[in-house]
Amino acid sequence: MLPSTPAFLSLPPPPRTAIVILAALLFAALPMMFSLPPAITLLFVALLVFRGVLLHLNIGKLPAPVLILMVAAAGGLVWMQLGTVFGREGGIAFLLLMVTLKAFESATRRDWHVLLLAMLFLIGSSVLLTQSLAVGLWLPAALFAVSACFAVLGGLNLRESWRWSGMALLLTLPAAAVLFVSVPRLDEPLWGIPQKRDNQASTGLSDTMQPGSISNLVQSNEWVANVIFSDGLTVEPKNLYWRAIIMDDFNGRTWQAAPSFAQDNAQSVSDGQRIDYQMIIRDQNGVLPALDYPVGAPPQGLARRLGGTLRAERSREGLRRLHLQASLSDTLPHALNEAEYRRYTRLPNGNLQTLNLAKKLAENAPNERRFIQNTLNYFRRQGFSYTLQPRLLSSGHVVDEFLFQSKQGFCEHYAQSFAVMMRAAGLPARIVTGYQGAEFNEQAGFWQIRSKDAHAWAEVWLPSEQVWLRIDPTAAVSGVRTEQGISQALPQSEQSLLSRNNVFGKWHDAGQFYFQQWVVNYDQTRQNNLFEKLGLGGFNLKSLLLFLPLALAFALLPLLHWWLKNRQRDELQDGFILLKRAILGEDDDTVPAVTPAELRAILRRNQADDSAAEALLTRYEHWLYAGKPAGRRAQKRWFREVKKAARRYR
Repeated sequence: MLPSTPAFLSLPPPPRTAIVILAALLFAALPMMFSLPPAITLLFVALLVFRGVLLHLNIGKLPAPVLILMVAAAGGLVWMQLGTVFGREGGIAFLLLMVTLKAFESATRRDWHVLLLAMLFLIGSSVLLTQSLAVGLWLPAALFAVSACFAVLGGLNLRESWRWSGMALLLTLPAAAVLFVSVPRLDEPLWGIPQKRDNQASTGLSDTMQPGSISNLVQSNEWVANVIFSDGLTVEPKNLYWRAIIMDDFNGRTWQAAPSFAQDNAQSVSDGQRIDYQMIIRDQNGVLPALDYPVGAPPQGLARRLGGTLRAERSREGLRRLHLQASLSDTLPHALNEAEYRRYTRLPNGNLQTLNLAKKLAENAPNERRFIQNTLNYFRRQGFSYTLQPRLLSSGHVVDEFLFQSKQGFCEHYAQSFAVMMRAAGLPARIVTGYQGAEFNEQAGFWQIRSKDAHAWAEVWLPSEQVWLRIDPTAAVSGVRTEQGISQALPQSEQSLLSRNNVFGKWHDAGQFYFQQWVVNYDQTRQNNLFEKLGLGGFNLKSLLLFLPLALAFALLPLLHWWLKNRQRDELQDGFILLKRAILGEDDDTVPAVTPAELRAILRRNQADDSAAEALLTRYEHWLYAGKPAGRRAQKRWFREVKKAARRYR
């Protein structure tokens, strides 16, 4: 009886085989365990262990009422942890637990086949949670594990299953690669799904800022974006200001961002060096940091908002690849109206010492630029220091306390106090949060922005010039911060607070960069560029019809070679398995491991006088191991004789 027959599928698998499938389920859920709430992960592991214990005790499926209670409990936990059983996290968490519970009602091989098929959905769901290089490497390994389990469930031993599954995976990879590059793409990657808007962005940038906001963020080494400048252009780090959020409302301690829909009539910058660049970036709840100052039409799906900041019209999880332009200038032309002027000069009550200082510095300045310079000189000459661990400001007048008492601060302290002083003198001012600088990866030739590059600076409106002028007060205290990065600017005692990339980390970043470029963000533009490089004039129906048949023909050559080489042994292998199961029985767990010689010995030991079966086994052994494969006709004749011999044992 062949392994694919209904009778075989209705038999329970050996406990060892079921435990191997549970181990594969654990591996298939690995990325989810790092992304879902810990309570759900713990329940998943506990269920797997419990099912393994039941299998060890030779206990099959659980009663239906017990399973119903377990399903209800699992759904309740997902609801308590995530507030829903739908959407991305809720749906994936619920799917994970339901697939696990399927193992508790699986009794036959057919049931376990269904469980393996459900695991394929789990593997696909993991890509929605994260598109990292690690997940890209895990994905084929997970498919291999499921494929090997199918083979084990079909009767092969573990070693044979690994060999055949690995061979199948390797042979199909070329065809999969051809289909990946040639299937028509959308204008954005497939992995992005809408995300909820909340106050905290995924990288840590927030809609509010107060002392400690940025200094806490820079202690993380979380990835933000990869950047490539056109024509291999090299930009000095001091010119890399990536604006993300504009803060315009100050209540005495906290700055609040302008609404995401706010716009103004600020013009595109006409002076300054124009550069083109490409970013691979994670959507920060619709906020997309862009190099000062953005020029040109924003990419499709993006809109230019207040102060030239970029916003996604439809915020979504995942990565974006953007082609942008910038003018390396420190001024943004803008004619303020009366309402805007009042908004950017509004101050709450308090901080009287700061207000008096600002008026004094303004009185000694013939124009606004001179007043700005006087304020920066005050920071340079009054013993201020740049530190990640400033004294906590506890009074109700935090700007006064910083300027006249602590004099220790991070970028948000300097940006805040500078903006307050500008407003106190009647100059419109605002705070911009984003990133400053980037680290160049020599292995792959790109710039990388991380959370440790988070920064806050100020913009002051000059009435005489009708422009916003970018001012970074932190540079007045620590010029090293803007020119060489935060790692070089901090005191030696605070260096340990920053996460650093080692050589392995840089190579990992390079691999992640290429993975993002050619896999995660392989969209319509990238596909068109690839077909242009192949000399096909871009991607269209004609180029696809030229490329796809030829490429698939080459990709399938290894598979065709393997099939031609091994097709003569198909009937030999099937016949041998059929004969083993006929003699030993369907329930014998040793069937996969028995050799032809062992089967002959079993026949003799049981005094089964079956010279025909022994002759068939001898012929099979000779063809298989003597290096003399059977001809096609001889193989078919042998298989017919095997079926006759097998009928005698039914």
